[in-house]
Amino acid sequence: MSMDAETLAKARFKRLTVVRFVGVLVALVGAAIMAGKVDLPRLVGLLVLLGGIYYALIFPSRLVKRWKKQDGA
Repeated sequence: MSMDAETLAKARFKRLTVVRFVGVLVALVGAAIMAGKVDLPRLVGLLVLLGGIYYALIFPSRLVKRWKKQDGA
């Protein structure tokens, strides 16, 4: 059972949107930790912030590259 091109594109767009949104939320949590709003060490906040930035900015482009390779484009 294969999906048609439009259904596949919609599913991938939704996945990219969710990945970016979660990345931004994780980055905001990291920023809150670094600002002292959450009682955790600043180093933890920095790591969470960097992870969120990676997940919001870099990971989606890697997903797109993988999908293009799968599609043979």
